[in-house]
This record gives sequence, C-alpha cells and structure tokens, in this order.
Amino acid sequence: MAIEFTFSPEQEALRQSVRSFAQKEIAPVVAEMDETERFPRATVDRMRAEGYFGVPIPEEYGGLGLGKVGYCILLEEIGRVDASHGAILGAHTSLGTTPLLYYGTAEQKRRWLAPAAAGQRLLAFSLTEPGSGSDSGALQTTAVPKGDGWVLNGTKLYVTNGAEADTVVVMAANDAKKGPHGGITAFLVDQGTAGFRVGRCEKKMGLHGTSTAELLLEQVELGPEHVLGGVGLGFRVAMTALDVGRVSLGAASLGGMQAAASAALEFSKNRMQFGLPISEYEAVQFKLADMAMRIEALRYLVYLAAAHQDRMGHDPAAWSRADRETKTREAAVVKCLGSEWAAEVIDEALQIHGGLGYIRGTPIERAYRDARISEIFEGTNEIQRVVIARDLMARGL
Repeated sequence: MAIEFTFSPEQEALRQSVRSFAQKEIAPVVAEMDETERFPRATVDRMRAEGYFGVPIPEEYGGLGLGKVGYCILLEEIGRVDASHGAILGAHTSLGTTPLLYYGTAEQKRRWLAPAAAGQRLLAFSLTEPGSGSDSGALQTTAVPKGDGWVLNGTKLYVTNGAEADTVVVMAANDAKKGPHGGITAFLVDQGTAGFRVGRCEKKMGLHGTSTAELLLEQVELGPEHVLGGVGLGFRVAMTALDVGRVSLGAASLGGMQAAASAALEFSKNRMQFGLPISEYEAVQFKLADMAMRIEALRYLVYLAAAHQDRMGHDPAAWSRADRETKTREAAVVKCLGSEWAAEVIDEALQIHGGLGYIRGTPIERAYRDARISEIFEGTNEIQRVVIARDLMARGL
C-alpha cells in the first residue's frame, strides 16, 4: 500500500489563501461571536463569496473541483482559527452536498447541489432524534406514502445549521420493521415547506457560532423528486456522507491541535518561572513533544484517507466492496483518533498556560470547550470503535 503523499502547487496555494482569509476575516470576530452566541452571518457570507462551500464539488456542479484533499485543507486552516466556522462548513459540505453529489439525480443536482456548491443555498443534515442517536436505525420520524409522494411526521434534534439552512437532508423511516437496511429514506426538505419548522435552539458548552436546532415535521408533504438516493436507501446515503464528514472532522481537529500547540510553545518561551522560561523545563518539553507527535501522525492519517476518497470518485455504484470497507474504517480511525488527540493536545496546552488558560474568553479556553463535541457528533467514538472492530473481525488488519 502506497503511503507517500505530497500536496500539489494548487493545493498549497489553497492553503495559503484560506490561512490568509481566516486570519483577516474570521479571527477578529471569534471572541464576540463566542460571547454573544450568534451565527456569524457576515463571515459566512464572505466564505460563500470565496467559494468555500463548494471546494470538493466538481466544477460542472458549481464547485471548485478541489476534491476531498482540498476540502480537508480548507477545514484544517479554518480549524486553526475557529471551530464554529468549520462546523458550519462541515455540516453544509460533508453532510449536505456529499449525498447530493453521490446519490442525486441530474435534476436534484441542478436544483439543489449547484446552488449549494456556489454558496447560494445553505444545507444541513438531520439524522438524530430524541430516541435515536448512536442507534440510528431506530428512527421514529415516519415517511408514509401518499399518492406518488410522501408525508413526513416527527422531531429531529441537534441539527447543525438547522436554524439557517435553506434545505435539510432528513432521514425518515419508510418501514420501521426493516430497520436501517431498507427501512430508512433520505428526503430533501426545504425551509418554508408547509408543516416544517425550527423548534428550540440548544445552548451549548462550545461551538457558540453554530445553531444546534430542533426540527419539527408535522404533515410535511413532499413529491417524489424530494427522495434522495432511492426509497429505503437512506441509511446508505447517511453513512456515505458520514465517511466524508469523519475525515474532514479529523482535518478540523488537526487545525485546532496546531493552533493550541503553537500557542503553548510561544507561551512557554515567554513565561518565566524560577528564573527560566518554562520551555526550559523537561516537564513542559515532554508535553510539547507529545503534541508534535500527535499532530504529525494525524496529518498523514487525514490526507491519506482524503486522497483515497478522491481516488474512488463520485459514483458509489463503481466502488468495490474492499474500497467501501477500507474507506469506512479509515474514516472511523481518523475521526476517533483526531478528536481524542485534539482533546489531549488542547488540554495539555491549557495546562502549560496555567491559570491564564482557564480564564473565560481566552483562545485556549474557547478551544477546550469547542473540542469536546468532536468525540460525540458524527458518530460517538464508541461507535467508531464498533465500526473498526467489526471490520477487523471481518477482514483482519
């Protein structure tokens, strides 16, 4: 298996461009955004204008055509500056545009994907419910046939971008007896559809710039053109999107780790104790060394997994079973290790900052709060271990 990986000049140019944008446009608003807990509409609009909402989407559908590697570069660099902006991008791109690209009909791509990739339409993804989180096959939201269309009823929870999205990819049970394999269908539901509305928005520990919304569906009538990927194939649609999301979440975690480690390194060189910078003490040096090791390891994991997904292309029907299984395991590994290593690195960076790191409103304190959710959303890390273990049992190392 090839393990060498290098970035192209185009990818390096993207990195520098996004890094400059994030420092100039996002960094100045993060503290106020975190304090007021408001969706950063102005900077989101600037990201739309830059084409960031369509980075991995082919140009023929309105995107930039830079693939999953380009997309991970984007989220790594945004993640260096703010996790909320990364989560907004991730919910839209990984979980919104990916299902449309992979499973959408030509008309669905024209109607929903192209404007989403061009930044004209914000997307969200809705799987979790009050009674189903990790057990995603236990959906209570129902999809009942009516003529050639469907009627949806139910409640969805924890929908990132849920309060602002123009369209939500909603998973509903078309046949509860069949469970995830044949009993779940993905639907494209536009805001403004009769019976579809936003409920409460949660107050959260971190990611204060994102909405985490409850969505209510009461006799929502949809035509057959709103079915994404085919009746009964919603679980496959969702899991394919999550494989992309888990790798990009690893990229965002990588960015957050690098920011925390860089801040800790700089602080340690300037913080004097007992007549020396604390960077001179072995206890601090070992912490910094551990941070660097995790960052280097995660960088390879993220971009090898992203490059593999790029090589597989956009047609799930053309994927071999081995490629599917490898992709899913790689995504689980990246998500699990990335989120846990990010938590460890940020925690140690806070420790190096001492009391200052615990003060509300400092970047390291905000990073500590923002990072915690990464071990939970897009599939808890316990579920990632289940995915990895099952694949080990079936295929070995």
